[in-house]
Amino acid sequence: MRLSKLALCIASVSLPVMAQTNSSEQPQLTTTLDAVTVTATRTEKTVLDSSQAVNVISSESIENILATTIFDSLIAVPNVTSTGGPRSGGQKFSVRGFNDAEDVLVSIDGAIQTFEKYRMGSFFSDAELYRTVSIKRGPSTVLHGGGALGGVVEMELKDASDFLAPDQTAGAKIKLGHHGNNNENNGSIYAYARPTESLDILAAYVKRQSDDFELSNGETLDNSAIEAESVLLKGEYYLTESSLVGLSYSQTEDAQRTEFNTTDPGAWGTVYRTVKQSVTNLNYEFNPVNNPYIDLAVRFGNTQSHVTETDGKGMLEDYIGVESHYEYNINTLDIMNTSALGMHALTYGVQYSNKERVGEKLSYPCVNLDSQTYQCLAYATQLQTTEMTSQPGGEQKRLGIYIQDEFNWQDLTLTGGVRYEEYKSKATDMFAAQFADQDTDVEHSHLVPAITASYQLLPQLTIFASYQEGFRAPLLDEIYDQYGNRNPNLALDIEISRNKEIGMSYQTRNVFSGNDSLTGRVIYFDTQVDDEIQSNTNSVTNPAPSPRYHNSGSNDRDGFELEVNYAHVIGYLNFSYSEVSGDDQDGQPLWYLPADSAAITAGLNFFDSTLRTGISIQNKASRDVLAYDSTTATYQPTKHDSYTLFGINASWDINEQWNARLAVDNLFDQEYQVMAGTGGAIGDYGVGRNIKTQVSFKF
Repeated sequence: MRLSKLALCIASVSLPVMAQTNSSEQPQLTTTLDAVTVTATRTEKTVLDSSQAVNVISSESIENILATTIFDSLIAVPNVTSTGGPRSGGQKFSVRGFNDAEDVLVSIDGAIQTFEKYRMGSFFSDAELYRTVSIKRGPSTVLHGGGALGGVVEMELKDASDFLAPDQTAGAKIKLGHHGNNNENNGSIYAYARPTESLDILAAYVKRQSDDFELSNGETLDNSAIEAESVLLKGEYYLTESSLVGLSYSQTEDAQRTEFNTTDPGAWGTVYRTVKQSVTNLNYEFNPVNNPYIDLAVRFGNTQSHVTETDGKGMLEDYIGVESHYEYNINTLDIMNTSALGMHALTYGVQYSNKERVGEKLSYPCVNLDSQTYQCLAYATQLQTTEMTSQPGGEQKRLGIYIQDEFNWQDLTLTGGVRYEEYKSKATDMFAAQFADQDTDVEHSHLVPAITASYQLLPQLTIFASYQEGFRAPLLDEIYDQYGNRNPNLALDIEISRNKEIGMSYQTRNVFSGNDSLTGRVIYFDTQVDDEIQSNTNSVTNPAPSPRYHNSGSNDRDGFELEVNYAHVIGYLNFSYSEVSGDDQDGQPLWYLPADSAAITAGLNFFDSTLRTGISIQNKASRDVLAYDSTTATYQPTKHDSYTLFGINASWDINEQWNARLAVDNLFDQEYQVMAGTGGAIGDYGVGRNIKTQVSFKF
């Protein structure tokens, strides 16, 4: 990769990115890179000390911009963005250009969450529910398992300790807000208690209702209204001083008429869609005092994602039928322990997951199809349940065992690990009956290593390097797909990646005064993907009934990421820059990669931080994409124009009970287009200026 002049220039100057202060005689200033994380190594340490490309987004950052979704809060994280349209349920995480749901591992309090559906996003939960969002860029397979080619997004739900004052036993907080662009009214209520020293309880409810969005080009985005509600119940009970058990349940539901295609521009027709995602977690922790060998965490989680579509209009009437149902049910068991043995910290464990996928349609079968227009001329009289050939159901079980050794000797830290994982995929009975002469049960297994080395050259400066392998097993729909009367591919192999990184981090205090802090990090990475699973429905290069999916691709990408954070008692200044480029097996550019991005976030505190103000500036450079040319019926390279977005925010603690917030997105109503969810093409126009307000009261 050729680093741009901008990147080289920025990297050569002194480094500034975020802060918060704790009031005391000598304020303890921290930047975002000082945030504590366990995502990288499973042992608590700051983001910088982990020597990994990790960022932590706090609930304060989410609340400052009055975010509706987690995707709204990704501005300052290098090489992390979203793909898809502005509509509810239309976005996916993109990490270093890996923008499919199967390439970014997402979990909520440790429970694996995923959803995959054509022309739809993958994550729908409300941002109000989360206390932190930790994002690890690059493979993290040893600790987290297959499916983390691009990275890992770990979300932690809020609990009672986030609201209770030191001597408080019970309380409540109410928020009421309004978003001007789409006339959204939103509200939330939290009730929390600590009835005994051993028990914490939290209950929360969030509601959002809006009209359609107004886009930055002045047009209305039809069928983009929001009608969603979320609930959260969470409790923790300390069995002893060294052990606790926790239980939580969260759910988000959205029901409305919307476009069938929520990820890309273009007229596809509308459906009435009900979306429901829920997560249930049961966890146990045991960390006895003065016992270095036991730091045990056991988590059992269940996630369910259900989408039901009815009343399809136009061409979708036949496609949807009377009712189409898409469902993911995932059970996760994670048992992990860390043992301190002298200079070694051994982390080892076992993870198991069972993913059930459902894709069914209830309809009147077509008995007379016009092959020219693909319109049904006559239907049967009896309703019938059939499986979606392009979204086949089935079951996939995963078992992984791993061990990681973190070795510390003077200024050197070596972290190495290995993971073995096996998958067993099983088709539905209905599918298996069609292929009675074949064994439709499929198995995969893989072993991956990882090693990271960091060395503290100076008290302020650390250099590091890492090599990590990643992989993902074929999805159920890739193995058993029969779209267009094609055969399934029971011989699909695992997709693998190899990621190499080098970087350095810097941190110091008292830079310009006795009350400031400076941290920074720069990373270069190179990722190679082999045996990439690709879809090919071209009747010339892959005529039916040949399977749609093959291990026919490979690609190589590299990139540069820079973060600089400056904090002072009166405020903060943050800067981040990222770029990524790459080619596929034919030497063609990876058109779906995100644009080079730079972001500045800054803020000032007034009146002992009772009034806090902030500003954000985000620049997306132009990029080359492939766009369909209807006149030539071919895809041609074209430019996705650059743009710069400004945002402001303010928070005023009126007194101990009352708070008022203001946030404005796209302050200057800049016209721009987002990155589409399919192939990373040019997507819908982004949302226009949005003035958001909120008042809250706690007692």
